[in-house]
Amino acid sequence: MPLLNIGFAILIIKMLICILPAVLGIVIIVSSEESKREFRNKFCRQVFGISNAIPYVKFTRTIGVLSVLLLAFSLVSTWLLLRPMFLFE
Repeated sequence: MPLLNIGFAILIIKMLICILPAVLGIVIIVSSEESKREFRNKFCRQVFGISNAIPYVKFTRTIGVLSVLLLAFSLVSTWLLLRPMFLFE
């Protein structure tokens, strides 16, 4: 008797593909301004060598768009990966 059924492992991977982008998008949306500034400073320091290479307004707009894209990807992947399982059973 196998410890892990292959169908169950595939289901877990599908659920991770569907849920993880939504969680990351929501975390980005609800994070505070201070944490966004710290993230921008760390990102700019690692990529460009200075902490304020990207203006804060453009950075927040970009991560806002990124979070909306993550939520949209999560919705589409849920629709395509998980819905057929429950529709035909």
